Amino acid sequence: MPRLPLALLFMAFSASAQPALPTAEQSFDLFARFMLEGDADAAAQVSELTGAPLRSERWEDAVDRVVLGDAPTDDARTRLGRELSRQIALALRQTHCRSTGSERRDNDGLQIAIVDYTCQMPDLAAQGDAAPAGADSEHDALSDVRAAITRLQHAPSRAQTHQVILARNGDSDLWIPQDLPPLHVWVERLLLPEY
Repeated sequence: MPRLPLALLFMAFSASAQPALPTAEQSFDLFARFMLEGDADAAAQVSELTGAPLRSERWEDAVDRVVLGDAPTDDARTRLGRELSRQIALALRQTHCRSTGSERRDNDGLQIAIVDYTCQMPDLAAQGDAAPAGADSEHDALSDVRAAITRLQHAPSRAQTHQVILARNGDSDLWIPQDLPPLHVWVERLLLPEY
């Protein structure tokens, strides 16, 4: 068999073996799994698609940093904050935010998709009034954190529906979320019933 047809066959096979770029809805699901659920497979896929490493720290450490900030001391408040961080990480993993549909609104050569998505969020309001905010004392602040942990552990979930804008320059580009809330906003959504 001549070499040229074999080379062409190999090139055709290689081109067909490359995975297609995800749709806008699939892209949102991938970013949600990576950002909110700490899904290592999703992180690897996003990194491969974008060609850049996305995290220099473990996802759990990123959640800790959002919840605790820079708390170098190891005192009762920090230890309780770490427990709250674990409960928040668990709740984030259970949000299961997934796309439910999308609408294209291309504009000036930019491809735009409005993606609807639904998340399972703790329904803190279903538990009645939250514990009253404590005074300025350390004891009251710790009580508020303990109450937040208990509410997260026992809250039923409810579906929340939102939208996100994804955009790309052309068909050969990855859809990128433009207004997906950062991690600290998701933490607020978990902790504040009115959010």
